[in-house]
Amino acid sequence: MTQKQIMLWYRTALGPVIREALAKNTGVIYTEDWLAAMAYRETWTVISKHEDKVAIPSRMHDHARGDYGKRPGEDEFSYHGYGYWQIDIGSYPLFIRSGDWKDPLLCCLKAIQVLEEKRKYLQTQYGLEKLDEVTGHRSITAAYNCGQGNVLKALKKGYDVDRYTHGGDYSQKVWAYRALYRNL
Repeated sequence: MTQKQIMLWYRTALGPVIREALAKNTGVIYTEDWLAAMAYRETWTVISKHEDKVAIPSRMHDHARGDYGKRPGEDEFSYHGYGYWQIDIGSYPLFIRSGDWKDPLLCCLKAIQVLEEKRKYLQTQYGLEKLDEVTGHRSITAAYNCGQGNVLKALKKGYDVDRYTHGGDYSQKVWAYRALYRNL
């Protein structure tokens, strides 16, 4: 499947879910394209594994796990991210253990909650109004990936907000995927 085909699937499968989650969270700064792009960035590899199939399985969310490996102090390999938005088991173990990550709406609502936690921290510790809107929003997005402490460190040192993200380009990629989603 091409990137565009996968993104179309996200629009069809997750667009309504994202809109419902946003309707339950009036007043947040996040948009459908922003949340869809994050879901794409987090789980497109799971979906791309089905490129030889005619259609993506309808219950793909049951299989959306990632970040497989060992963490410091762990003896065994395990998944660390769950659901379309790869909610971290280390930070949100009760949510993951509840199985709510398999419900796309509950997972999207959790992703919004996580983004809000990152936004509030960065606002309190740094003052996002010091940044232009795009950099402020990218900061929140980068914090979703690498933690708000790492983004704060990057901002204070004058580095790009993606300095400590996976691949060093997390929010940049999300912004590119946002444009792709809007232009479908």
